[in-house]
Amino acid sequence: MYERLLAVIAVAIFGYVTYFILRRSQLQRAQSALLNKNGVQLKAHSHHIVYFWSEGCSQCKNSQKPTLDKLMETLKQRNVELVSIRVEDNVKLVNLWGVKTLPTTYVIDQQGKVSHVNNGLVSGANIIVQLNLG
Repeated sequence: MYERLLAVIAVAIFGYVTYFILRRSQLQRAQSALLNKNGVQLKAHSHHIVYFWSEGCSQCKNSQKPTLDKLMETLKQRNVELVSIRVEDNVKLVNLWGVKTLPTTYVIDQQGKVSHVNNGLVSGANIIVQLNLG
């Protein structure tokens, strides 16, 4: 009985550590791409949301994009820019940034530091929290 419980705990810990390492790696790759000015031009002293999407991704077009559009309407006076990148047109950029799933959304602070990455759908409220505009 205890052996099974320990095995489940060990697998959960391994999964969490793997997730943490992969997410950190993805943040570092995106930061490196930004520092090397590889394809994405950002306005100085602005917050940015960098959004990778695909024409063939129904979640990207039908869920995430409307959420981001609504969020940008809400934040239009808050110095936040949305950079939308279609992966079919930017394969090199996708690889440089370490994009693994679609949609993928990065949050970049005013100093140009990648502060958050979200793989999959993300709510507008979560992005606002990550932007730290309070």
